[in-house]
Amino acid sequence: MNTSRRRAIFTAAGVLAVLTATALYVWGIMYKPAYGSSPVVNPWAVVSSTPNHVTVRLDILPAIGYGQHSDWIGYTAPDHQHSPNILKLPAHALVTMEIHNYDSRTDLRNHFFTLVQGVVGGSEQVTPYKGTPTTVKVMNPNLTSHTFTIPDLGVSVPMEGVGDTAPATAYVTMKFTFRTPGPGKYRWQCIVPCGFGLYGFGGPMQTFGYMDGLLVVH
Repeated sequence: MNTSRRRAIFTAAGVLAVLTATALYVWGIMYKPAYGSSPVVNPWAVVSSTPNHVTVRLDILPAIGYGQHSDWIGYTAPDHQHSPNILKLPAHALVTMEIHNYDSRTDLRNHFFTLVQGVVGGSEQVTPYKGTPTTVKVMNPNLTSHTFTIPDLGVSVPMEGVGDTAPATAYVTMKFTFRTPGPGKYRWQCIVPCGFGLYGFGGPMQTFGYMDGLLVVH
């Protein structure tokens, strides 16, 4: 076999390997469920629902305490027993999110994500532990912890973290509203590295059902 043909074969094999690895990586992020054999549209996070307005409650726990990786950080339903893998929402409806963050503060690497984006009124309501509600359009980077981000919809809302001196049961409440688009599937996630591995994007950051999930708009 001549050298040029051998190089062509190795190049083709390399391209195939890269494409296969990429496909598996995307599958792992977008479709691999955290619990069970398949992702399930669950109702545990939906507090109330009408054709025009849905209210959703999520919590962020430093260690979710259940499932395959109980020590991983993750978004959970209010009962702290179910992962909000997939949220089923009506199209062209208002969605009010109420998120309780039990995790500590971490300065965001990119302060662009301290901006409240893509929500009704351009602001969120933040209620610190034993504090009073405050309207926030740009969060102080010293207070940040995570984000709730829907890239395809341009929605990104910073989450304030709990102070170092607060008790373990303390949390900060974020409340905001966005509007769903037409039918489709839209990924939601924390945009801030909060896992492990290379640059903090491993583990819960790339595993469906921990720091990310899907909106199924119908």
